[in-house]
Amino acid sequence: MNRKYTILILSALLLFFFALPGNMDARKKSKTKAKTEQTSTSSSKKKSSKKKKKDKDDSDSSSKKKKKKKNSKKEDKKSSKSSRNRKASRNSSGASNKPAATRAKRQSKPRVTPEVAQNDSLTIAVNAAVLKWVPAEQNPGGLRVNSVTLDKRLHEAKVGLNDNFTYLPINQHYIAGLKGTVQRALPDSVRHYSVVLKVGRHDLAYYISRIDKLPESARRNPVFIKPTDPWSTFAKGMNNDNIALWHSHGRYFRNASNAWAWQRGFLFETIEDVYPMSYILNYVVPMLENAGANVFLPRERDVNNNEVIVDNDVYPGGKVYSQSDFRISNGSQKWKVGEGEGFIYDLPAFRDTENPFTNGTYMEVPTVTKGKLSVAGWYADIPKQGEYAVYVSYKTLPNSTTDAHYTVNYSGGSREFVVNQKMGGGTWIYLGTFPFKAGSCENEPVVALTNLTKKGSGTVVTADAVKIGGGMGNIERSARRSDIYYDPSTPEANTVANEPEADEDDEDDGGSVDAQDDSTTVTPPPVPQVSRTPHFSTSGLPRYLEGARYWLQWAGFPESVYSPYHGSNDYKDDYTDRGHWVNYLAGGSRVLPKREGLGIPIDLSMALHTDAGKRGDDSFVGTLGIYYTNGGASYADGTPRINSRMFTDMVMRQITSDIRSTYEPRWTRRSMWDKSYLEARVAEVPTTLIELMSHQNYADMMYGLDPNFQFTVGRAIYKAMARFLAERKSRELVIQPLPVRNFSIVREGNKGDYKLSWQPTPDKLEPTAMPNKYVVLERTEGELGFRRIAEVKSTHFTIKVTDKLIHSFKIVAVNDGGLSFPSEVLALRDVGDSKQQILIVNGFNRVSGPAHFSENGRSGLDSKEDFGVPYIRDISFTGYQTNFNKHAGNSHGASGSNYVNKVIAGNTFDYVAEHGESIAKAGFGFVSCSAGAVEAGHVKLENYKTVDFILGKQKATVIGNGKSGIMYEAFPADLQKKLQTYVHKGGHLFISGQYVGSDVAAKTPGFTEEVFGITAERIERPLNARLEVTEAATAAGMSRDDLTYNNSLSEDIYIVENPDVLNPAEGVSATPMLLFNENGRTAAMLTKPGKGRVFVMSVPFETINGERRRDTLMKQILKVLDEK
Repeated sequence: MNRKYTILILSALLLFFFALPGNMDARKKSKTKAKTEQTSTSSSKKKSSKKKKKDKDDSDSSSKKKKKKKNSKKEDKKSSKSSRNRKASRNSSGASNKPAATRAKRQSKPRVTPEVAQNDSLTIAVNAAVLKWVPAEQNPGGLRVNSVTLDKRLHEAKVGLNDNFTYLPINQHYIAGLKGTVQRALPDSVRHYSVVLKVGRHDLAYYISRIDKLPESARRNPVFIKPTDPWSTFAKGMNNDNIALWHSHGRYFRNASNAWAWQRGFLFETIEDVYPMSYILNYVVPMLENAGANVFLPRERDVNNNEVIVDNDVYPGGKVYSQSDFRISNGSQKWKVGEGEGFIYDLPAFRDTENPFTNGTYMEVPTVTKGKLSVAGWYADIPKQGEYAVYVSYKTLPNSTTDAHYTVNYSGGSREFVVNQKMGGGTWIYLGTFPFKAGSCENEPVVALTNLTKKGSGTVVTADAVKIGGGMGNIERSARRSDIYYDPSTPEANTVANEPEADEDDEDDGGSVDAQDDSTTVTPPPVPQVSRTPHFSTSGLPRYLEGARYWLQWAGFPESVYSPYHGSNDYKDDYTDRGHWVNYLAGGSRVLPKREGLGIPIDLSMALHTDAGKRGDDSFVGTLGIYYTNGGASYADGTPRINSRMFTDMVMRQITSDIRSTYEPRWTRRSMWDKSYLEARVAEVPTTLIELMSHQNYADMMYGLDPNFQFTVGRAIYKAMARFLAERKSRELVIQPLPVRNFSIVREGNKGDYKLSWQPTPDKLEPTAMPNKYVVLERTEGELGFRRIAEVKSTHFTIKVTDKLIHSFKIVAVNDGGLSFPSEVLALRDVGDSKQQILIVNGFNRVSGPAHFSENGRSGLDSKEDFGVPYIRDISFTGYQTNFNKHAGNSHGASGSNYVNKVIAGNTFDYVAEHGESIAKAGFGFVSCSAGAVEAGHVKLENYKTVDFILGKQKATVIGNGKSGIMYEAFPADLQKKLQTYVHKGGHLFISGQYVGSDVAAKTPGFTEEVFGITAERIERPLNARLEVTEAATAAGMSRDDLTYNNSLSEDIYIVENPDVLNPAEGVSATPMLLFNENGRTAAMLTKPGKGRVFVMSVPFETINGERRRDTLMKQILKVLDEK
């Protein structure tokens, strides 16, 4: 009997013990931990991982191994010693006895045990309800409700969620919806219970975006670079914020095959190695800079193939590959050669470990606050007219000045910058991009530097090389690092086999970030037999197409940054080095005060990539974000890593919200992953890795190739960064305005007076983005660049012209948040007599992606029919699509690669001056306006005898599925009425455009017949681009010059694929003037509708090849229009 009672008592005690909440939590925590270790992306417990993964994903064990590999033996000994000391310290302090004492103390306290119950069937029911509620596109996979515990005392349903719930876009509204779903799944008797959602030890609300504030002392970065005379000033933007930013991959050297390769495949007319660059360089970088931020890139930003280096070093007895026209003049202080290392371009190409910033010299001079200045000048011979990025370099010393004064002299003006030389020494520092004419500048340096300071004496200015332009890749690679030291006199075997490279199979994954099953294996590529005689090669491509690893070497970063794998694996170097680059930039600053580096306090870093993945139903893959919290750890400066989650969420919310509001309501927001990806983990600042869309999916790319979409995404990224830092630094934020619209230039009453007018563009997504002032920029005939001439608060500006030169203008809107993108460029020429002035109307503001289709099992891009119109330029087009079969698997969308190193011209918004040059040579003056100004009634056509209407490639366009409506109609209804009135009252109209007749034909077919006197048809694209002058045109005074137009992709002018064929309208006097050589059909026609005269041409005038031929053609057109 006693034994029976003893057993019952022991059983009761055991049940009581295991029912305690602390023990239940411990058991659940143990299970969660075991499960986490089982499913974690870390492979530190695995001996070998064969699964396919994207280059950015790496295991914790891999990172540890590589970290050990790159650390010196000295560092390893330090680490080992430190570890032993820490263990000894713990043992000596008796820390090992604390857990037992603490446990005994806790057990001695009485515990009140709430009445709890665990119901597995309820957990299953709640799990099913929750999984059904989460939108499919947001579900990262693996979501699971671990437990549902009912606490009858507190009337709470405590729901334990697994870690994957943190990948969701959590906010208060989201949590409320999730709680409601749980409550509806509870039994009726407990449905009134409040719901508590937990992930591990944190409430789910812990993951709502809340951003840690920086200390007051860290909120204002020291000024690094600023113009002394900025276009405008603003206080609520991103002044002096430092952003590290990079895009995708790039061309790299594949060690295993001893050859250069792309990291991804060519799909939908681009490749992931270059495609994200079109967002970063064209939109994100200029938007951030317009807000006042400094932007740092680990890849070359200039797409100009030409590069000029001007340096102080002349290599005695050897050769340098820089230009040596570096001149100094001494004032009250004298220049001298510095004692440390500087830049020298003493090799045609640089091999592994060779640093161009360590073998040369630099110059230095003490600063002065007044008196005669000492000046250094860099005089360059520019190989080709165009725009060039300008970089300077210098040496940072303990007594370096914080205000080194640089001046850049370009075609059209000069700009002065102040550079803080206490940071950023020993690398290329970007000042800006400027236009230069070809040839040598004997009398004026491209860059000048003085020793003036306003901060007091006792400091020095240093001067090293100046870099102008992007250039070609000059990092030379071979299969083995030992090849650098190869001595051909050493007897060795003729061939050796390369050792297979660990984990190199991840080079062929196609860009997917989706985790693969552990059992997945990939056969490594065959090991090539490499000749022992070394073979070194550069990429043979412009530097901007190469990966970060090569730019960072050329920019003087140490090998520990650009090649963590010590030359053995460029593929891994290229994505590993980016985080190390961020840390080296920040080393020595408040961000990383104890590390070596350039001393630049980086605020944020971001990687922009595109993902793999296909959808068979033309739905979207969408946007994914990746960050890394390391289990709630902090960065080196104490910032909690959870801020990277907040940053990622803000970027993803802004991107998806703006896309859905503007273009596509169905755009997919995918998960946020807290995973140990190198590009998200290594940088010691809040960092996000954004997979914007799938480059492999037709529906994504249908939008992704459109410049309007790219602008919206770029603006969303800028806004998210600005918002994150505004909250982190406790400051007000205003979003920079959009470009102005309805720009016009008209003559005022007094001789030589002209009024420039425009209107602001409201931003429906951003109420703060309205301008409060405007900057007027001018370019004078013979110059390439613009200079600021005024800042005004009104929407008009009057200028007096006293010469007969062509003056071009553009407007930049400004508010407290920064500068807008510039307006279109308009121009004028004054000839004194207003009757001799022609009005040029710019009706070409279209930018668009290529034509696209999806039907009958085929889909893709119809770029040969309509390439679209890039904004300014296209830097990501690689070649036309070749595979349109939707059932071709990963081959669907396959495209050519023959244009990958070409820049393709788009709409420059600068054709008025080009037309004006030809008009001027015909003896006329002109003013100009946008078609929008005519449509809005701000400019009256009837005030001008002759109108030159630029139509370019304007035509009705839809973006993607057309949810945003029709854009870029050639002739909106109000404009049709105004043109009709003008022509029928006797106006003379010259109009040229590829879709001059066909764009409006379907909607209002009678318009072109009544106003232009023509009908139009679309026929098969002509193969040649020759135009013939008709006999009737010759009789009317036109010469028989051979004319051609641009019908191919070019860096100089946009392509004209298939111009309209023109036919005379019934009952209208019409004379064919130009014929297509290939088919004899009409390309230009002179008509006389009503009282007017119209010269209509389906080849845009600006695309006629040859300046002289354009001048002659314009003169003859104006002549035939003026004949009675």
